[in-house]
Amino acid sequence: MNLKRFEHSLLAAVALTGGIVIMALGLLALQVGLGESPIKLFSDFLALDSIHIWWYVSRASGLMGYLLFWLSTVWGFAVGSKIFDSFLERMFTYDFHEHLSLLSIGFIVLHVLVLLIEKVGPLSLVEVLVPFVSAYRPFWTGIGIIGFYLTILVTVTFYIRSWISMKTFRKIHYLSVAAYLGVLFHGLYAGSDSALTWVQWMYAGTTLVTVFFLAYWLILLWFRKAEKAAA
Repeated sequence: MNLKRFEHSLLAAVALTGGIVIMALGLLALQVGLGESPIKLFSDFLALDSIHIWWYVSRASGLMGYLLFWLSTVWGFAVGSKIFDSFLERMFTYDFHEHLSLLSIGFIVLHVLVLLIEKVGPLSLVEVLVPFVSAYRPFWTGIGIIGFYLTILVTVTFYIRSWISMKTFRKIHYLSVAAYLGVLFHGLYAGSDSALTWVQWMYAGTTLVTVFFLAYWLILLWFRKAEKAAA
């Protein structure tokens, strides 16, 4: 890794950490604004029971994996729309997008591995790798597994980009929308925390932001095609 890429990686890590902290504080402020005690918020999530520590790790890593993949998806739409071009280097925006994808995969892998060893509702290796065979909410668990595989496929294209055409690269990247939807619906309908108010607000807010950036990207794409056709 050259010095420039190292600087980009460092800036990406700082920006990501700051974003996560701001998001966490925002969710906490929202809950307080709705009249819920911060202490109750954390106790609902952690249940203050060390016996189930791996279950908590699985839940936390699943939520973090979702947030990171959501941020990667939205960032990808922003990069494609050239939103950052006036104030950020193109190389940095691409590197940050790549780092977000890798981090999201890391947290999702942790989520899956912990599901194999935790005692509350352990799953078998087949159940976490093969879609729709899990005893626990098989459809929504399967949707999540497919979303994860699509996430890996899209992320791999960062490393084989020199071996494939730009057209193929973009077509594979379009699958990130399906991957995001798979991860989203998995979290909503198979997630242990989806009944918590702040988690519902998180899913609603992130989905609205995604729809906005997707619509903006599609509109720009349409205008660009129209300009090329008119030229």
